[in-house]
Amino acid sequence: CDACDLVRYCSDKCQQDHRPQHETMCKERVAELRDEILFRQPETSHMGECPICFLPLPLDHQKSVMQSCCGKVICHGCSYANKLREREARLQQTCPFCRRHLPKTQEEADLNKMKRVVGNDPVAMRNIGKKHYDNGDYETAFEYLTKAAELGDA
Repeated sequence: CDACDLVRYCSDKCQQDHRPQHETMCKERVAELRDEILFRQPETSHMGECPICFLPLPLDHQKSVMQSCCGKVICHGCSYANKLREREARLQQTCPFCRRHLPKTQEEADLNKMKRVVGNDPVAMRNIGKKHYDNGDYETAFEYLTKAAELGDA
């Protein structure tokens, strides 16, 4: 059957003869296939994948975090799981990806990001560009975002 792919017929006549028995099952399967297609999660997004769990990163930037030490963007789920692990084991906070100690101040984190920008890291450039954009410095933001795009960042 072309609609549900549950049965194969040797001819159009066989398909027409079997139609009354097959019709209910076919309609149910077509609805299932429609739901599968409609609600299927995309395999990836333009944001890429979390390097820890390999799930697509959320489109909402508020649900992921860029690590200033290694430049990786981590989903909040992996970041949260790492924090729980560290809290339970009474460990010092580290990056979930590279395990370096987290910066103690925002200035230290910004310095790490600028080091990555100097090294032509497109993710760090996009992050710095977004920060300038949020602060209203559109000209500088445009420069960073353009350079990030030239280096392959979406």
